[in-house]
Amino acid sequence: MLLTPALLAAVSWLNPPDDMLLLFAGFALTVIILIAAWCMCGPGPGAGMAILGFFFVLFTGPALDDYVLGQRGTVHEALVDDISTYTRKHSSEGRTCSVVWSASGETHRAEVGDRRGCDESVRQGDKATIVTDPEDWLRPRLGGDAPGLSPGMAWTCGGLLAGMEAFILYGRLRRRRA
Repeated sequence: MLLTPALLAAVSWLNPPDDMLLLFAGFALTVIILIAAWCMCGPGPGAGMAILGFFFVLFTGPALDDYVLGQRGTVHEALVDDISTYTRKHSSEGRTCSVVWSASGETHRAEVGDRRGCDESVRQGDKATIVTDPEDWLRPRLGGDAPGLSPGMAWTCGGLLAGMEAFILYGRLRRRRA
């Protein structure tokens, strides 16, 4: 039970929105972890813990990405080389930008999707700033700086963690009395 939040945080960070295989594997691991914790807490507190745990997974992955890019992200001046569009399933067109920059005497190229900053204001040939992870764990993002983890996201993740831990504690104490 003590490892449940750590396991959920690890699974949430391994859920990239672009890789469907890892997304399904992460979802399966999340369900297994939450069902095991539910069984250990009992039906009432287990349901509350599972709901908060599911939202914890949804919020913690992007929060960890923001934190890591804020801590070790490298900012580069870049040039938008190409813009392409794609059709989304239930809404308007999405955009991807091909960005080129040079660092360490080498020319680098990256595709940046609309969730990572390629919005309607970006045009081909524009100068842009790109934030990259030196260890290539995270995909590059367009943006002026790497602000890191926002206080609102930190409070949200902390609140979900505290609520989940309260349900775990209540469930374990209640089962021990019975």
